[in-house]
Amino acid sequence: MEIYVVKPGDTIDSIAAALGVSAERLIYDNQLIYPYELAVGQALLVDRGIRNAERSISVSGYAYPFISPWVLEQTLPYLSELPIFSYGFTTEGELLPPPYGDDTWMIEKAQNFGTKPILTLTPFGADGAFNNRLINSVVNNTVYLDNLIQNLLDTMAEKGYEGVDIDFEYILASDRDAFTAFVRQVAETMRANGYHTSVALAPKTSSDQVGLLYEGKDYRALGEAADHVLLMTYEWGYTY
Repeated sequence: MEIYVVKPGDTIDSIAAALGVSAERLIYDNQLIYPYELAVGQALLVDRGIRNAERSISVSGYAYPFISPWVLEQTLPYLSELPIFSYGFTTEGELLPPPYGDDTWMIEKAQNFGTKPILTLTPFGADGAFNNRLINSVVNNTVYLDNLIQNLLDTMAEKGYEGVDIDFEYILASDRDAFTAFVRQVAETMRANGYHTSVALAPKTSSDQVGLLYEGKDYRALGEAADHVLLMTYEWGYTY
């Protein structure tokens, strides 16, 4: 990049021609407003480089098995992955299928559209509610933890899931490190088997923020352990 200083008689078109760049590029780079009047002595940013930056976006959205098939079909072409909500588990690490209906049809539709179906894992008990007692039991017991991971692998292979999203909320502060170790073990196991792992994190505004949504999670360690994280900023506001 370089700076060009406007001289008497200069116009955008004459400057562009003299420097071998497009007038549109000069206008955009300098945020000039029509009719692009220039002042003598005005400094213009000139970029002679070739812009070939590679950009990509990944789009994800949780969906329940009771979603309208029409809505899902309209949405899938724009999604990179479809986290299906959600599988729960018992205190011994036995996997519980979604209580809201069969997920098979959603997996098949996602695959038809080239969207990755993701198994969402939540600490839901048989009542379908978040339960930090379930988290405490599994992350602190190697037998239960290994059982849960194996059940995840078996279910993902059987149904065609391509990754797992760990959406644990209300983790006890005392389980913080054990939960990090759990996520790390899940992620390493999934990678070894060709699967992807993400972890959902409650949004916060400071590293020492108190509260049941925050104190049980080591944000940096979880970011290092998982393949990617989801900041659940929707928790700052709902429509209900």
